[in-house]
Amino acid sequence: MNGKKRTRAGSGLPVPLPFVLVFVLAVLLPSIALSLLSLRAADREAVYVERSLEAALLAEVNLAAQKISALLESLAGDLKRQAERISGPEALEGWGTSPSPAAFPFFVTGGRLFVPDGYHPRLDAFLQSFGPFLEDREEMQVYDSIAGVYRKEMGEAPPALSYAPLSQPAAEEASPREDTGEGLHAELPAGTAGRVARPLKAPPVTAAAPLPAPAKKAAAPQGGIERQMAQSMAAADPAFREELFRKAEEEGFSLLQRNVAPQAGAAPSPEREERSGTVARGKSFAALRSESEGGFLPRLSERGLELIFWTDVPGGAAGFSIDMDDLRDRIAGAAPEALTDIRVLTVLDDRGNPLVSPPLPSGADWRRPFVAREISPLLPRWEAGAWLTNPGLAASRARFATIAVWLLTGILFVVILAGAGVIMRMLSAEMRLAANKTTFVANVSHELKTPLTSIRLFAEMLLSGRQQSEERRKEYLRTMVSETERLSRLVDNVLAFSRKGADIRPLPMERLDLAALAEDTLAQLEPHLAKNGFVSGFSAEGPLPVLGNSEALRQVLMNLLSNSEKYSPAVREVTVCCGREGETAAVRVADRGSGVPPGLGEKIFQEFFRGDDSLAAPRSGAGLGLAIARDIARRHGGDVKYDPREGGGSVFSLVLPLAFPEGKERRG
Repeated sequence: MNGKKRTRAGSGLPVPLPFVLVFVLAVLLPSIALSLLSLRAADREAVYVERSLEAALLAEVNLAAQKISALLESLAGDLKRQAERISGPEALEGWGTSPSPAAFPFFVTGGRLFVPDGYHPRLDAFLQSFGPFLEDREEMQVYDSIAGVYRKEMGEAPPALSYAPLSQPAAEEASPREDTGEGLHAELPAGTAGRVARPLKAPPVTAAAPLPAPAKKAAAPQGGIERQMAQSMAAADPAFREELFRKAEEEGFSLLQRNVAPQAGAAPSPEREERSGTVARGKSFAALRSESEGGFLPRLSERGLELIFWTDVPGGAAGFSIDMDDLRDRIAGAAPEALTDIRVLTVLDDRGNPLVSPPLPSGADWRRPFVAREISPLLPRWEAGAWLTNPGLAASRARFATIAVWLLTGILFVVILAGAGVIMRMLSAEMRLAANKTTFVANVSHELKTPLTSIRLFAEMLLSGRQQSEERRKEYLRTMVSETERLSRLVDNVLAFSRKGADIRPLPMERLDLAALAEDTLAQLEPHLAKNGFVSGFSAEGPLPVLGNSEALRQVLMNLLSNSEKYSPAVREVTVCCGREGETAAVRVADRGSGVPPGLGEKIFQEFFRGDDSLAAPRSGAGLGLAIARDIARRHGGDVKYDPREGGGSVFSLVLPLAFPEGKERRG
């Protein structure tokens, strides 16, 4: 297809603005919003990974604390049974080896403390720490969970503080940093061995508030459910937790600090300690006995944590001083495995020293665990904690998850944009195709009407007999035949277009001479070309045997010759040259027309491509000739190509593979 001006019919057709707006609002904007949400979630992935790791390790820490609490409860039951055998001071005389982990027994009656005769290495420390308290000569700080304040607000009986009633589990989530002040460190006179404790110089009472009037002795409180509820609410709601601390201060309790500062979650800075869930208040032994029947009773001093067990017996109170070395070994044995691939888990005592010392990663600090919890008010300042073996584990997991989210989001966004581009392109193509088909129908109608009008005019003139000249009548007849051939070519092109791409049977092939077919086709059109002022020429190097369908190949040659005639308005010259190129046969149709602009050498073979598709165009046509010619050639195993002609014009070549005699192979 030649011509100075070449534009694809409908190629500039824009996509309707309403469709673009609907696509942007329904697809593009939601996709962008989802992508932004995904990226925002990726930024929070580090927090999510840390929280997940924190929850997993905290579950192990809670299990360790529960095992230790269960151990204390079991020991309390054993010690209670042993203490009930102490019926009076005389029972201490024949007391042999105390049950583990007890160091030695004691008995209290009438405000006097009795201990076994003979020397014991822990006796002096016991008399210093607990003697004045057990003889009701001074008060001592005792501890309980902050949940006890909550239960009192509900109108229940005041809880036992740091001692554990035997009927109640001691698994409390608390660990104080006790404000011991000077403590009880009075000098003992010589000869402290004996059943009666020597009186001590009583130091000033350090109670945070005056003691309440002794209450009627109550059974062990049933506050387990309420205490757990209060602890859960305090952990989930910082405002509620602060309210509990405020009420505890109002009631005279001392607020304590934890022994460690966990790193996970909203951990405090290293310079600031975290507030404990345990509170303390001064209390006398008489008041304590009025509220409970017995339990463990801890005390913090410069020697560390000291612990006794007591219970009410007929005539007084009996109990044992606890061997802390033995208890430490038992607690260490009850804790889970200390070292795994992910974490280090151990129990820290009141001084922040681990009971079991597995190796920590470089730069780690025992007072800075990843997660930790207070074990129980029975063990003030004792913590169960977990440290990461790889401190960068949470960060590396978060980094991997973040990269994955970014990558998936990027892929999703690219797919959405690519899909949008494909949809827009398909829509544009369909709209162009619809416009082209509309133009095609109009052009075909115009192409059919023009020759039919000429045929009808000349036929009516011949029928009327007005034209007497025989030469003019022959000319009319030749024009009618030419227009009929033009109609036939147009109908053939339309039929070929309608069959294109359909599932039809292959063309029947036969052996023929392509050069002879080209010469015969040119001879058929030569009268019409000569009438329109064209000079035609033909040359052939010899026969060109090919396998093909003669009618289909004739249609290809007709289309090429008609195209040269149509787009050669000035120099009217058409030349057909036949020859061989290697193992192919080539028929070249050359003209001196206006040629094809650069860049459109392949577009002219597209369907409906015309230089001007309006009905008033100077050159008629439907834009199917070259497209059908190439399609037929390719069905024969060849092709139709375009090349610019030297000196101006165009050269269209029909190239087909040569047919060889049977049994003879092609060269190469």
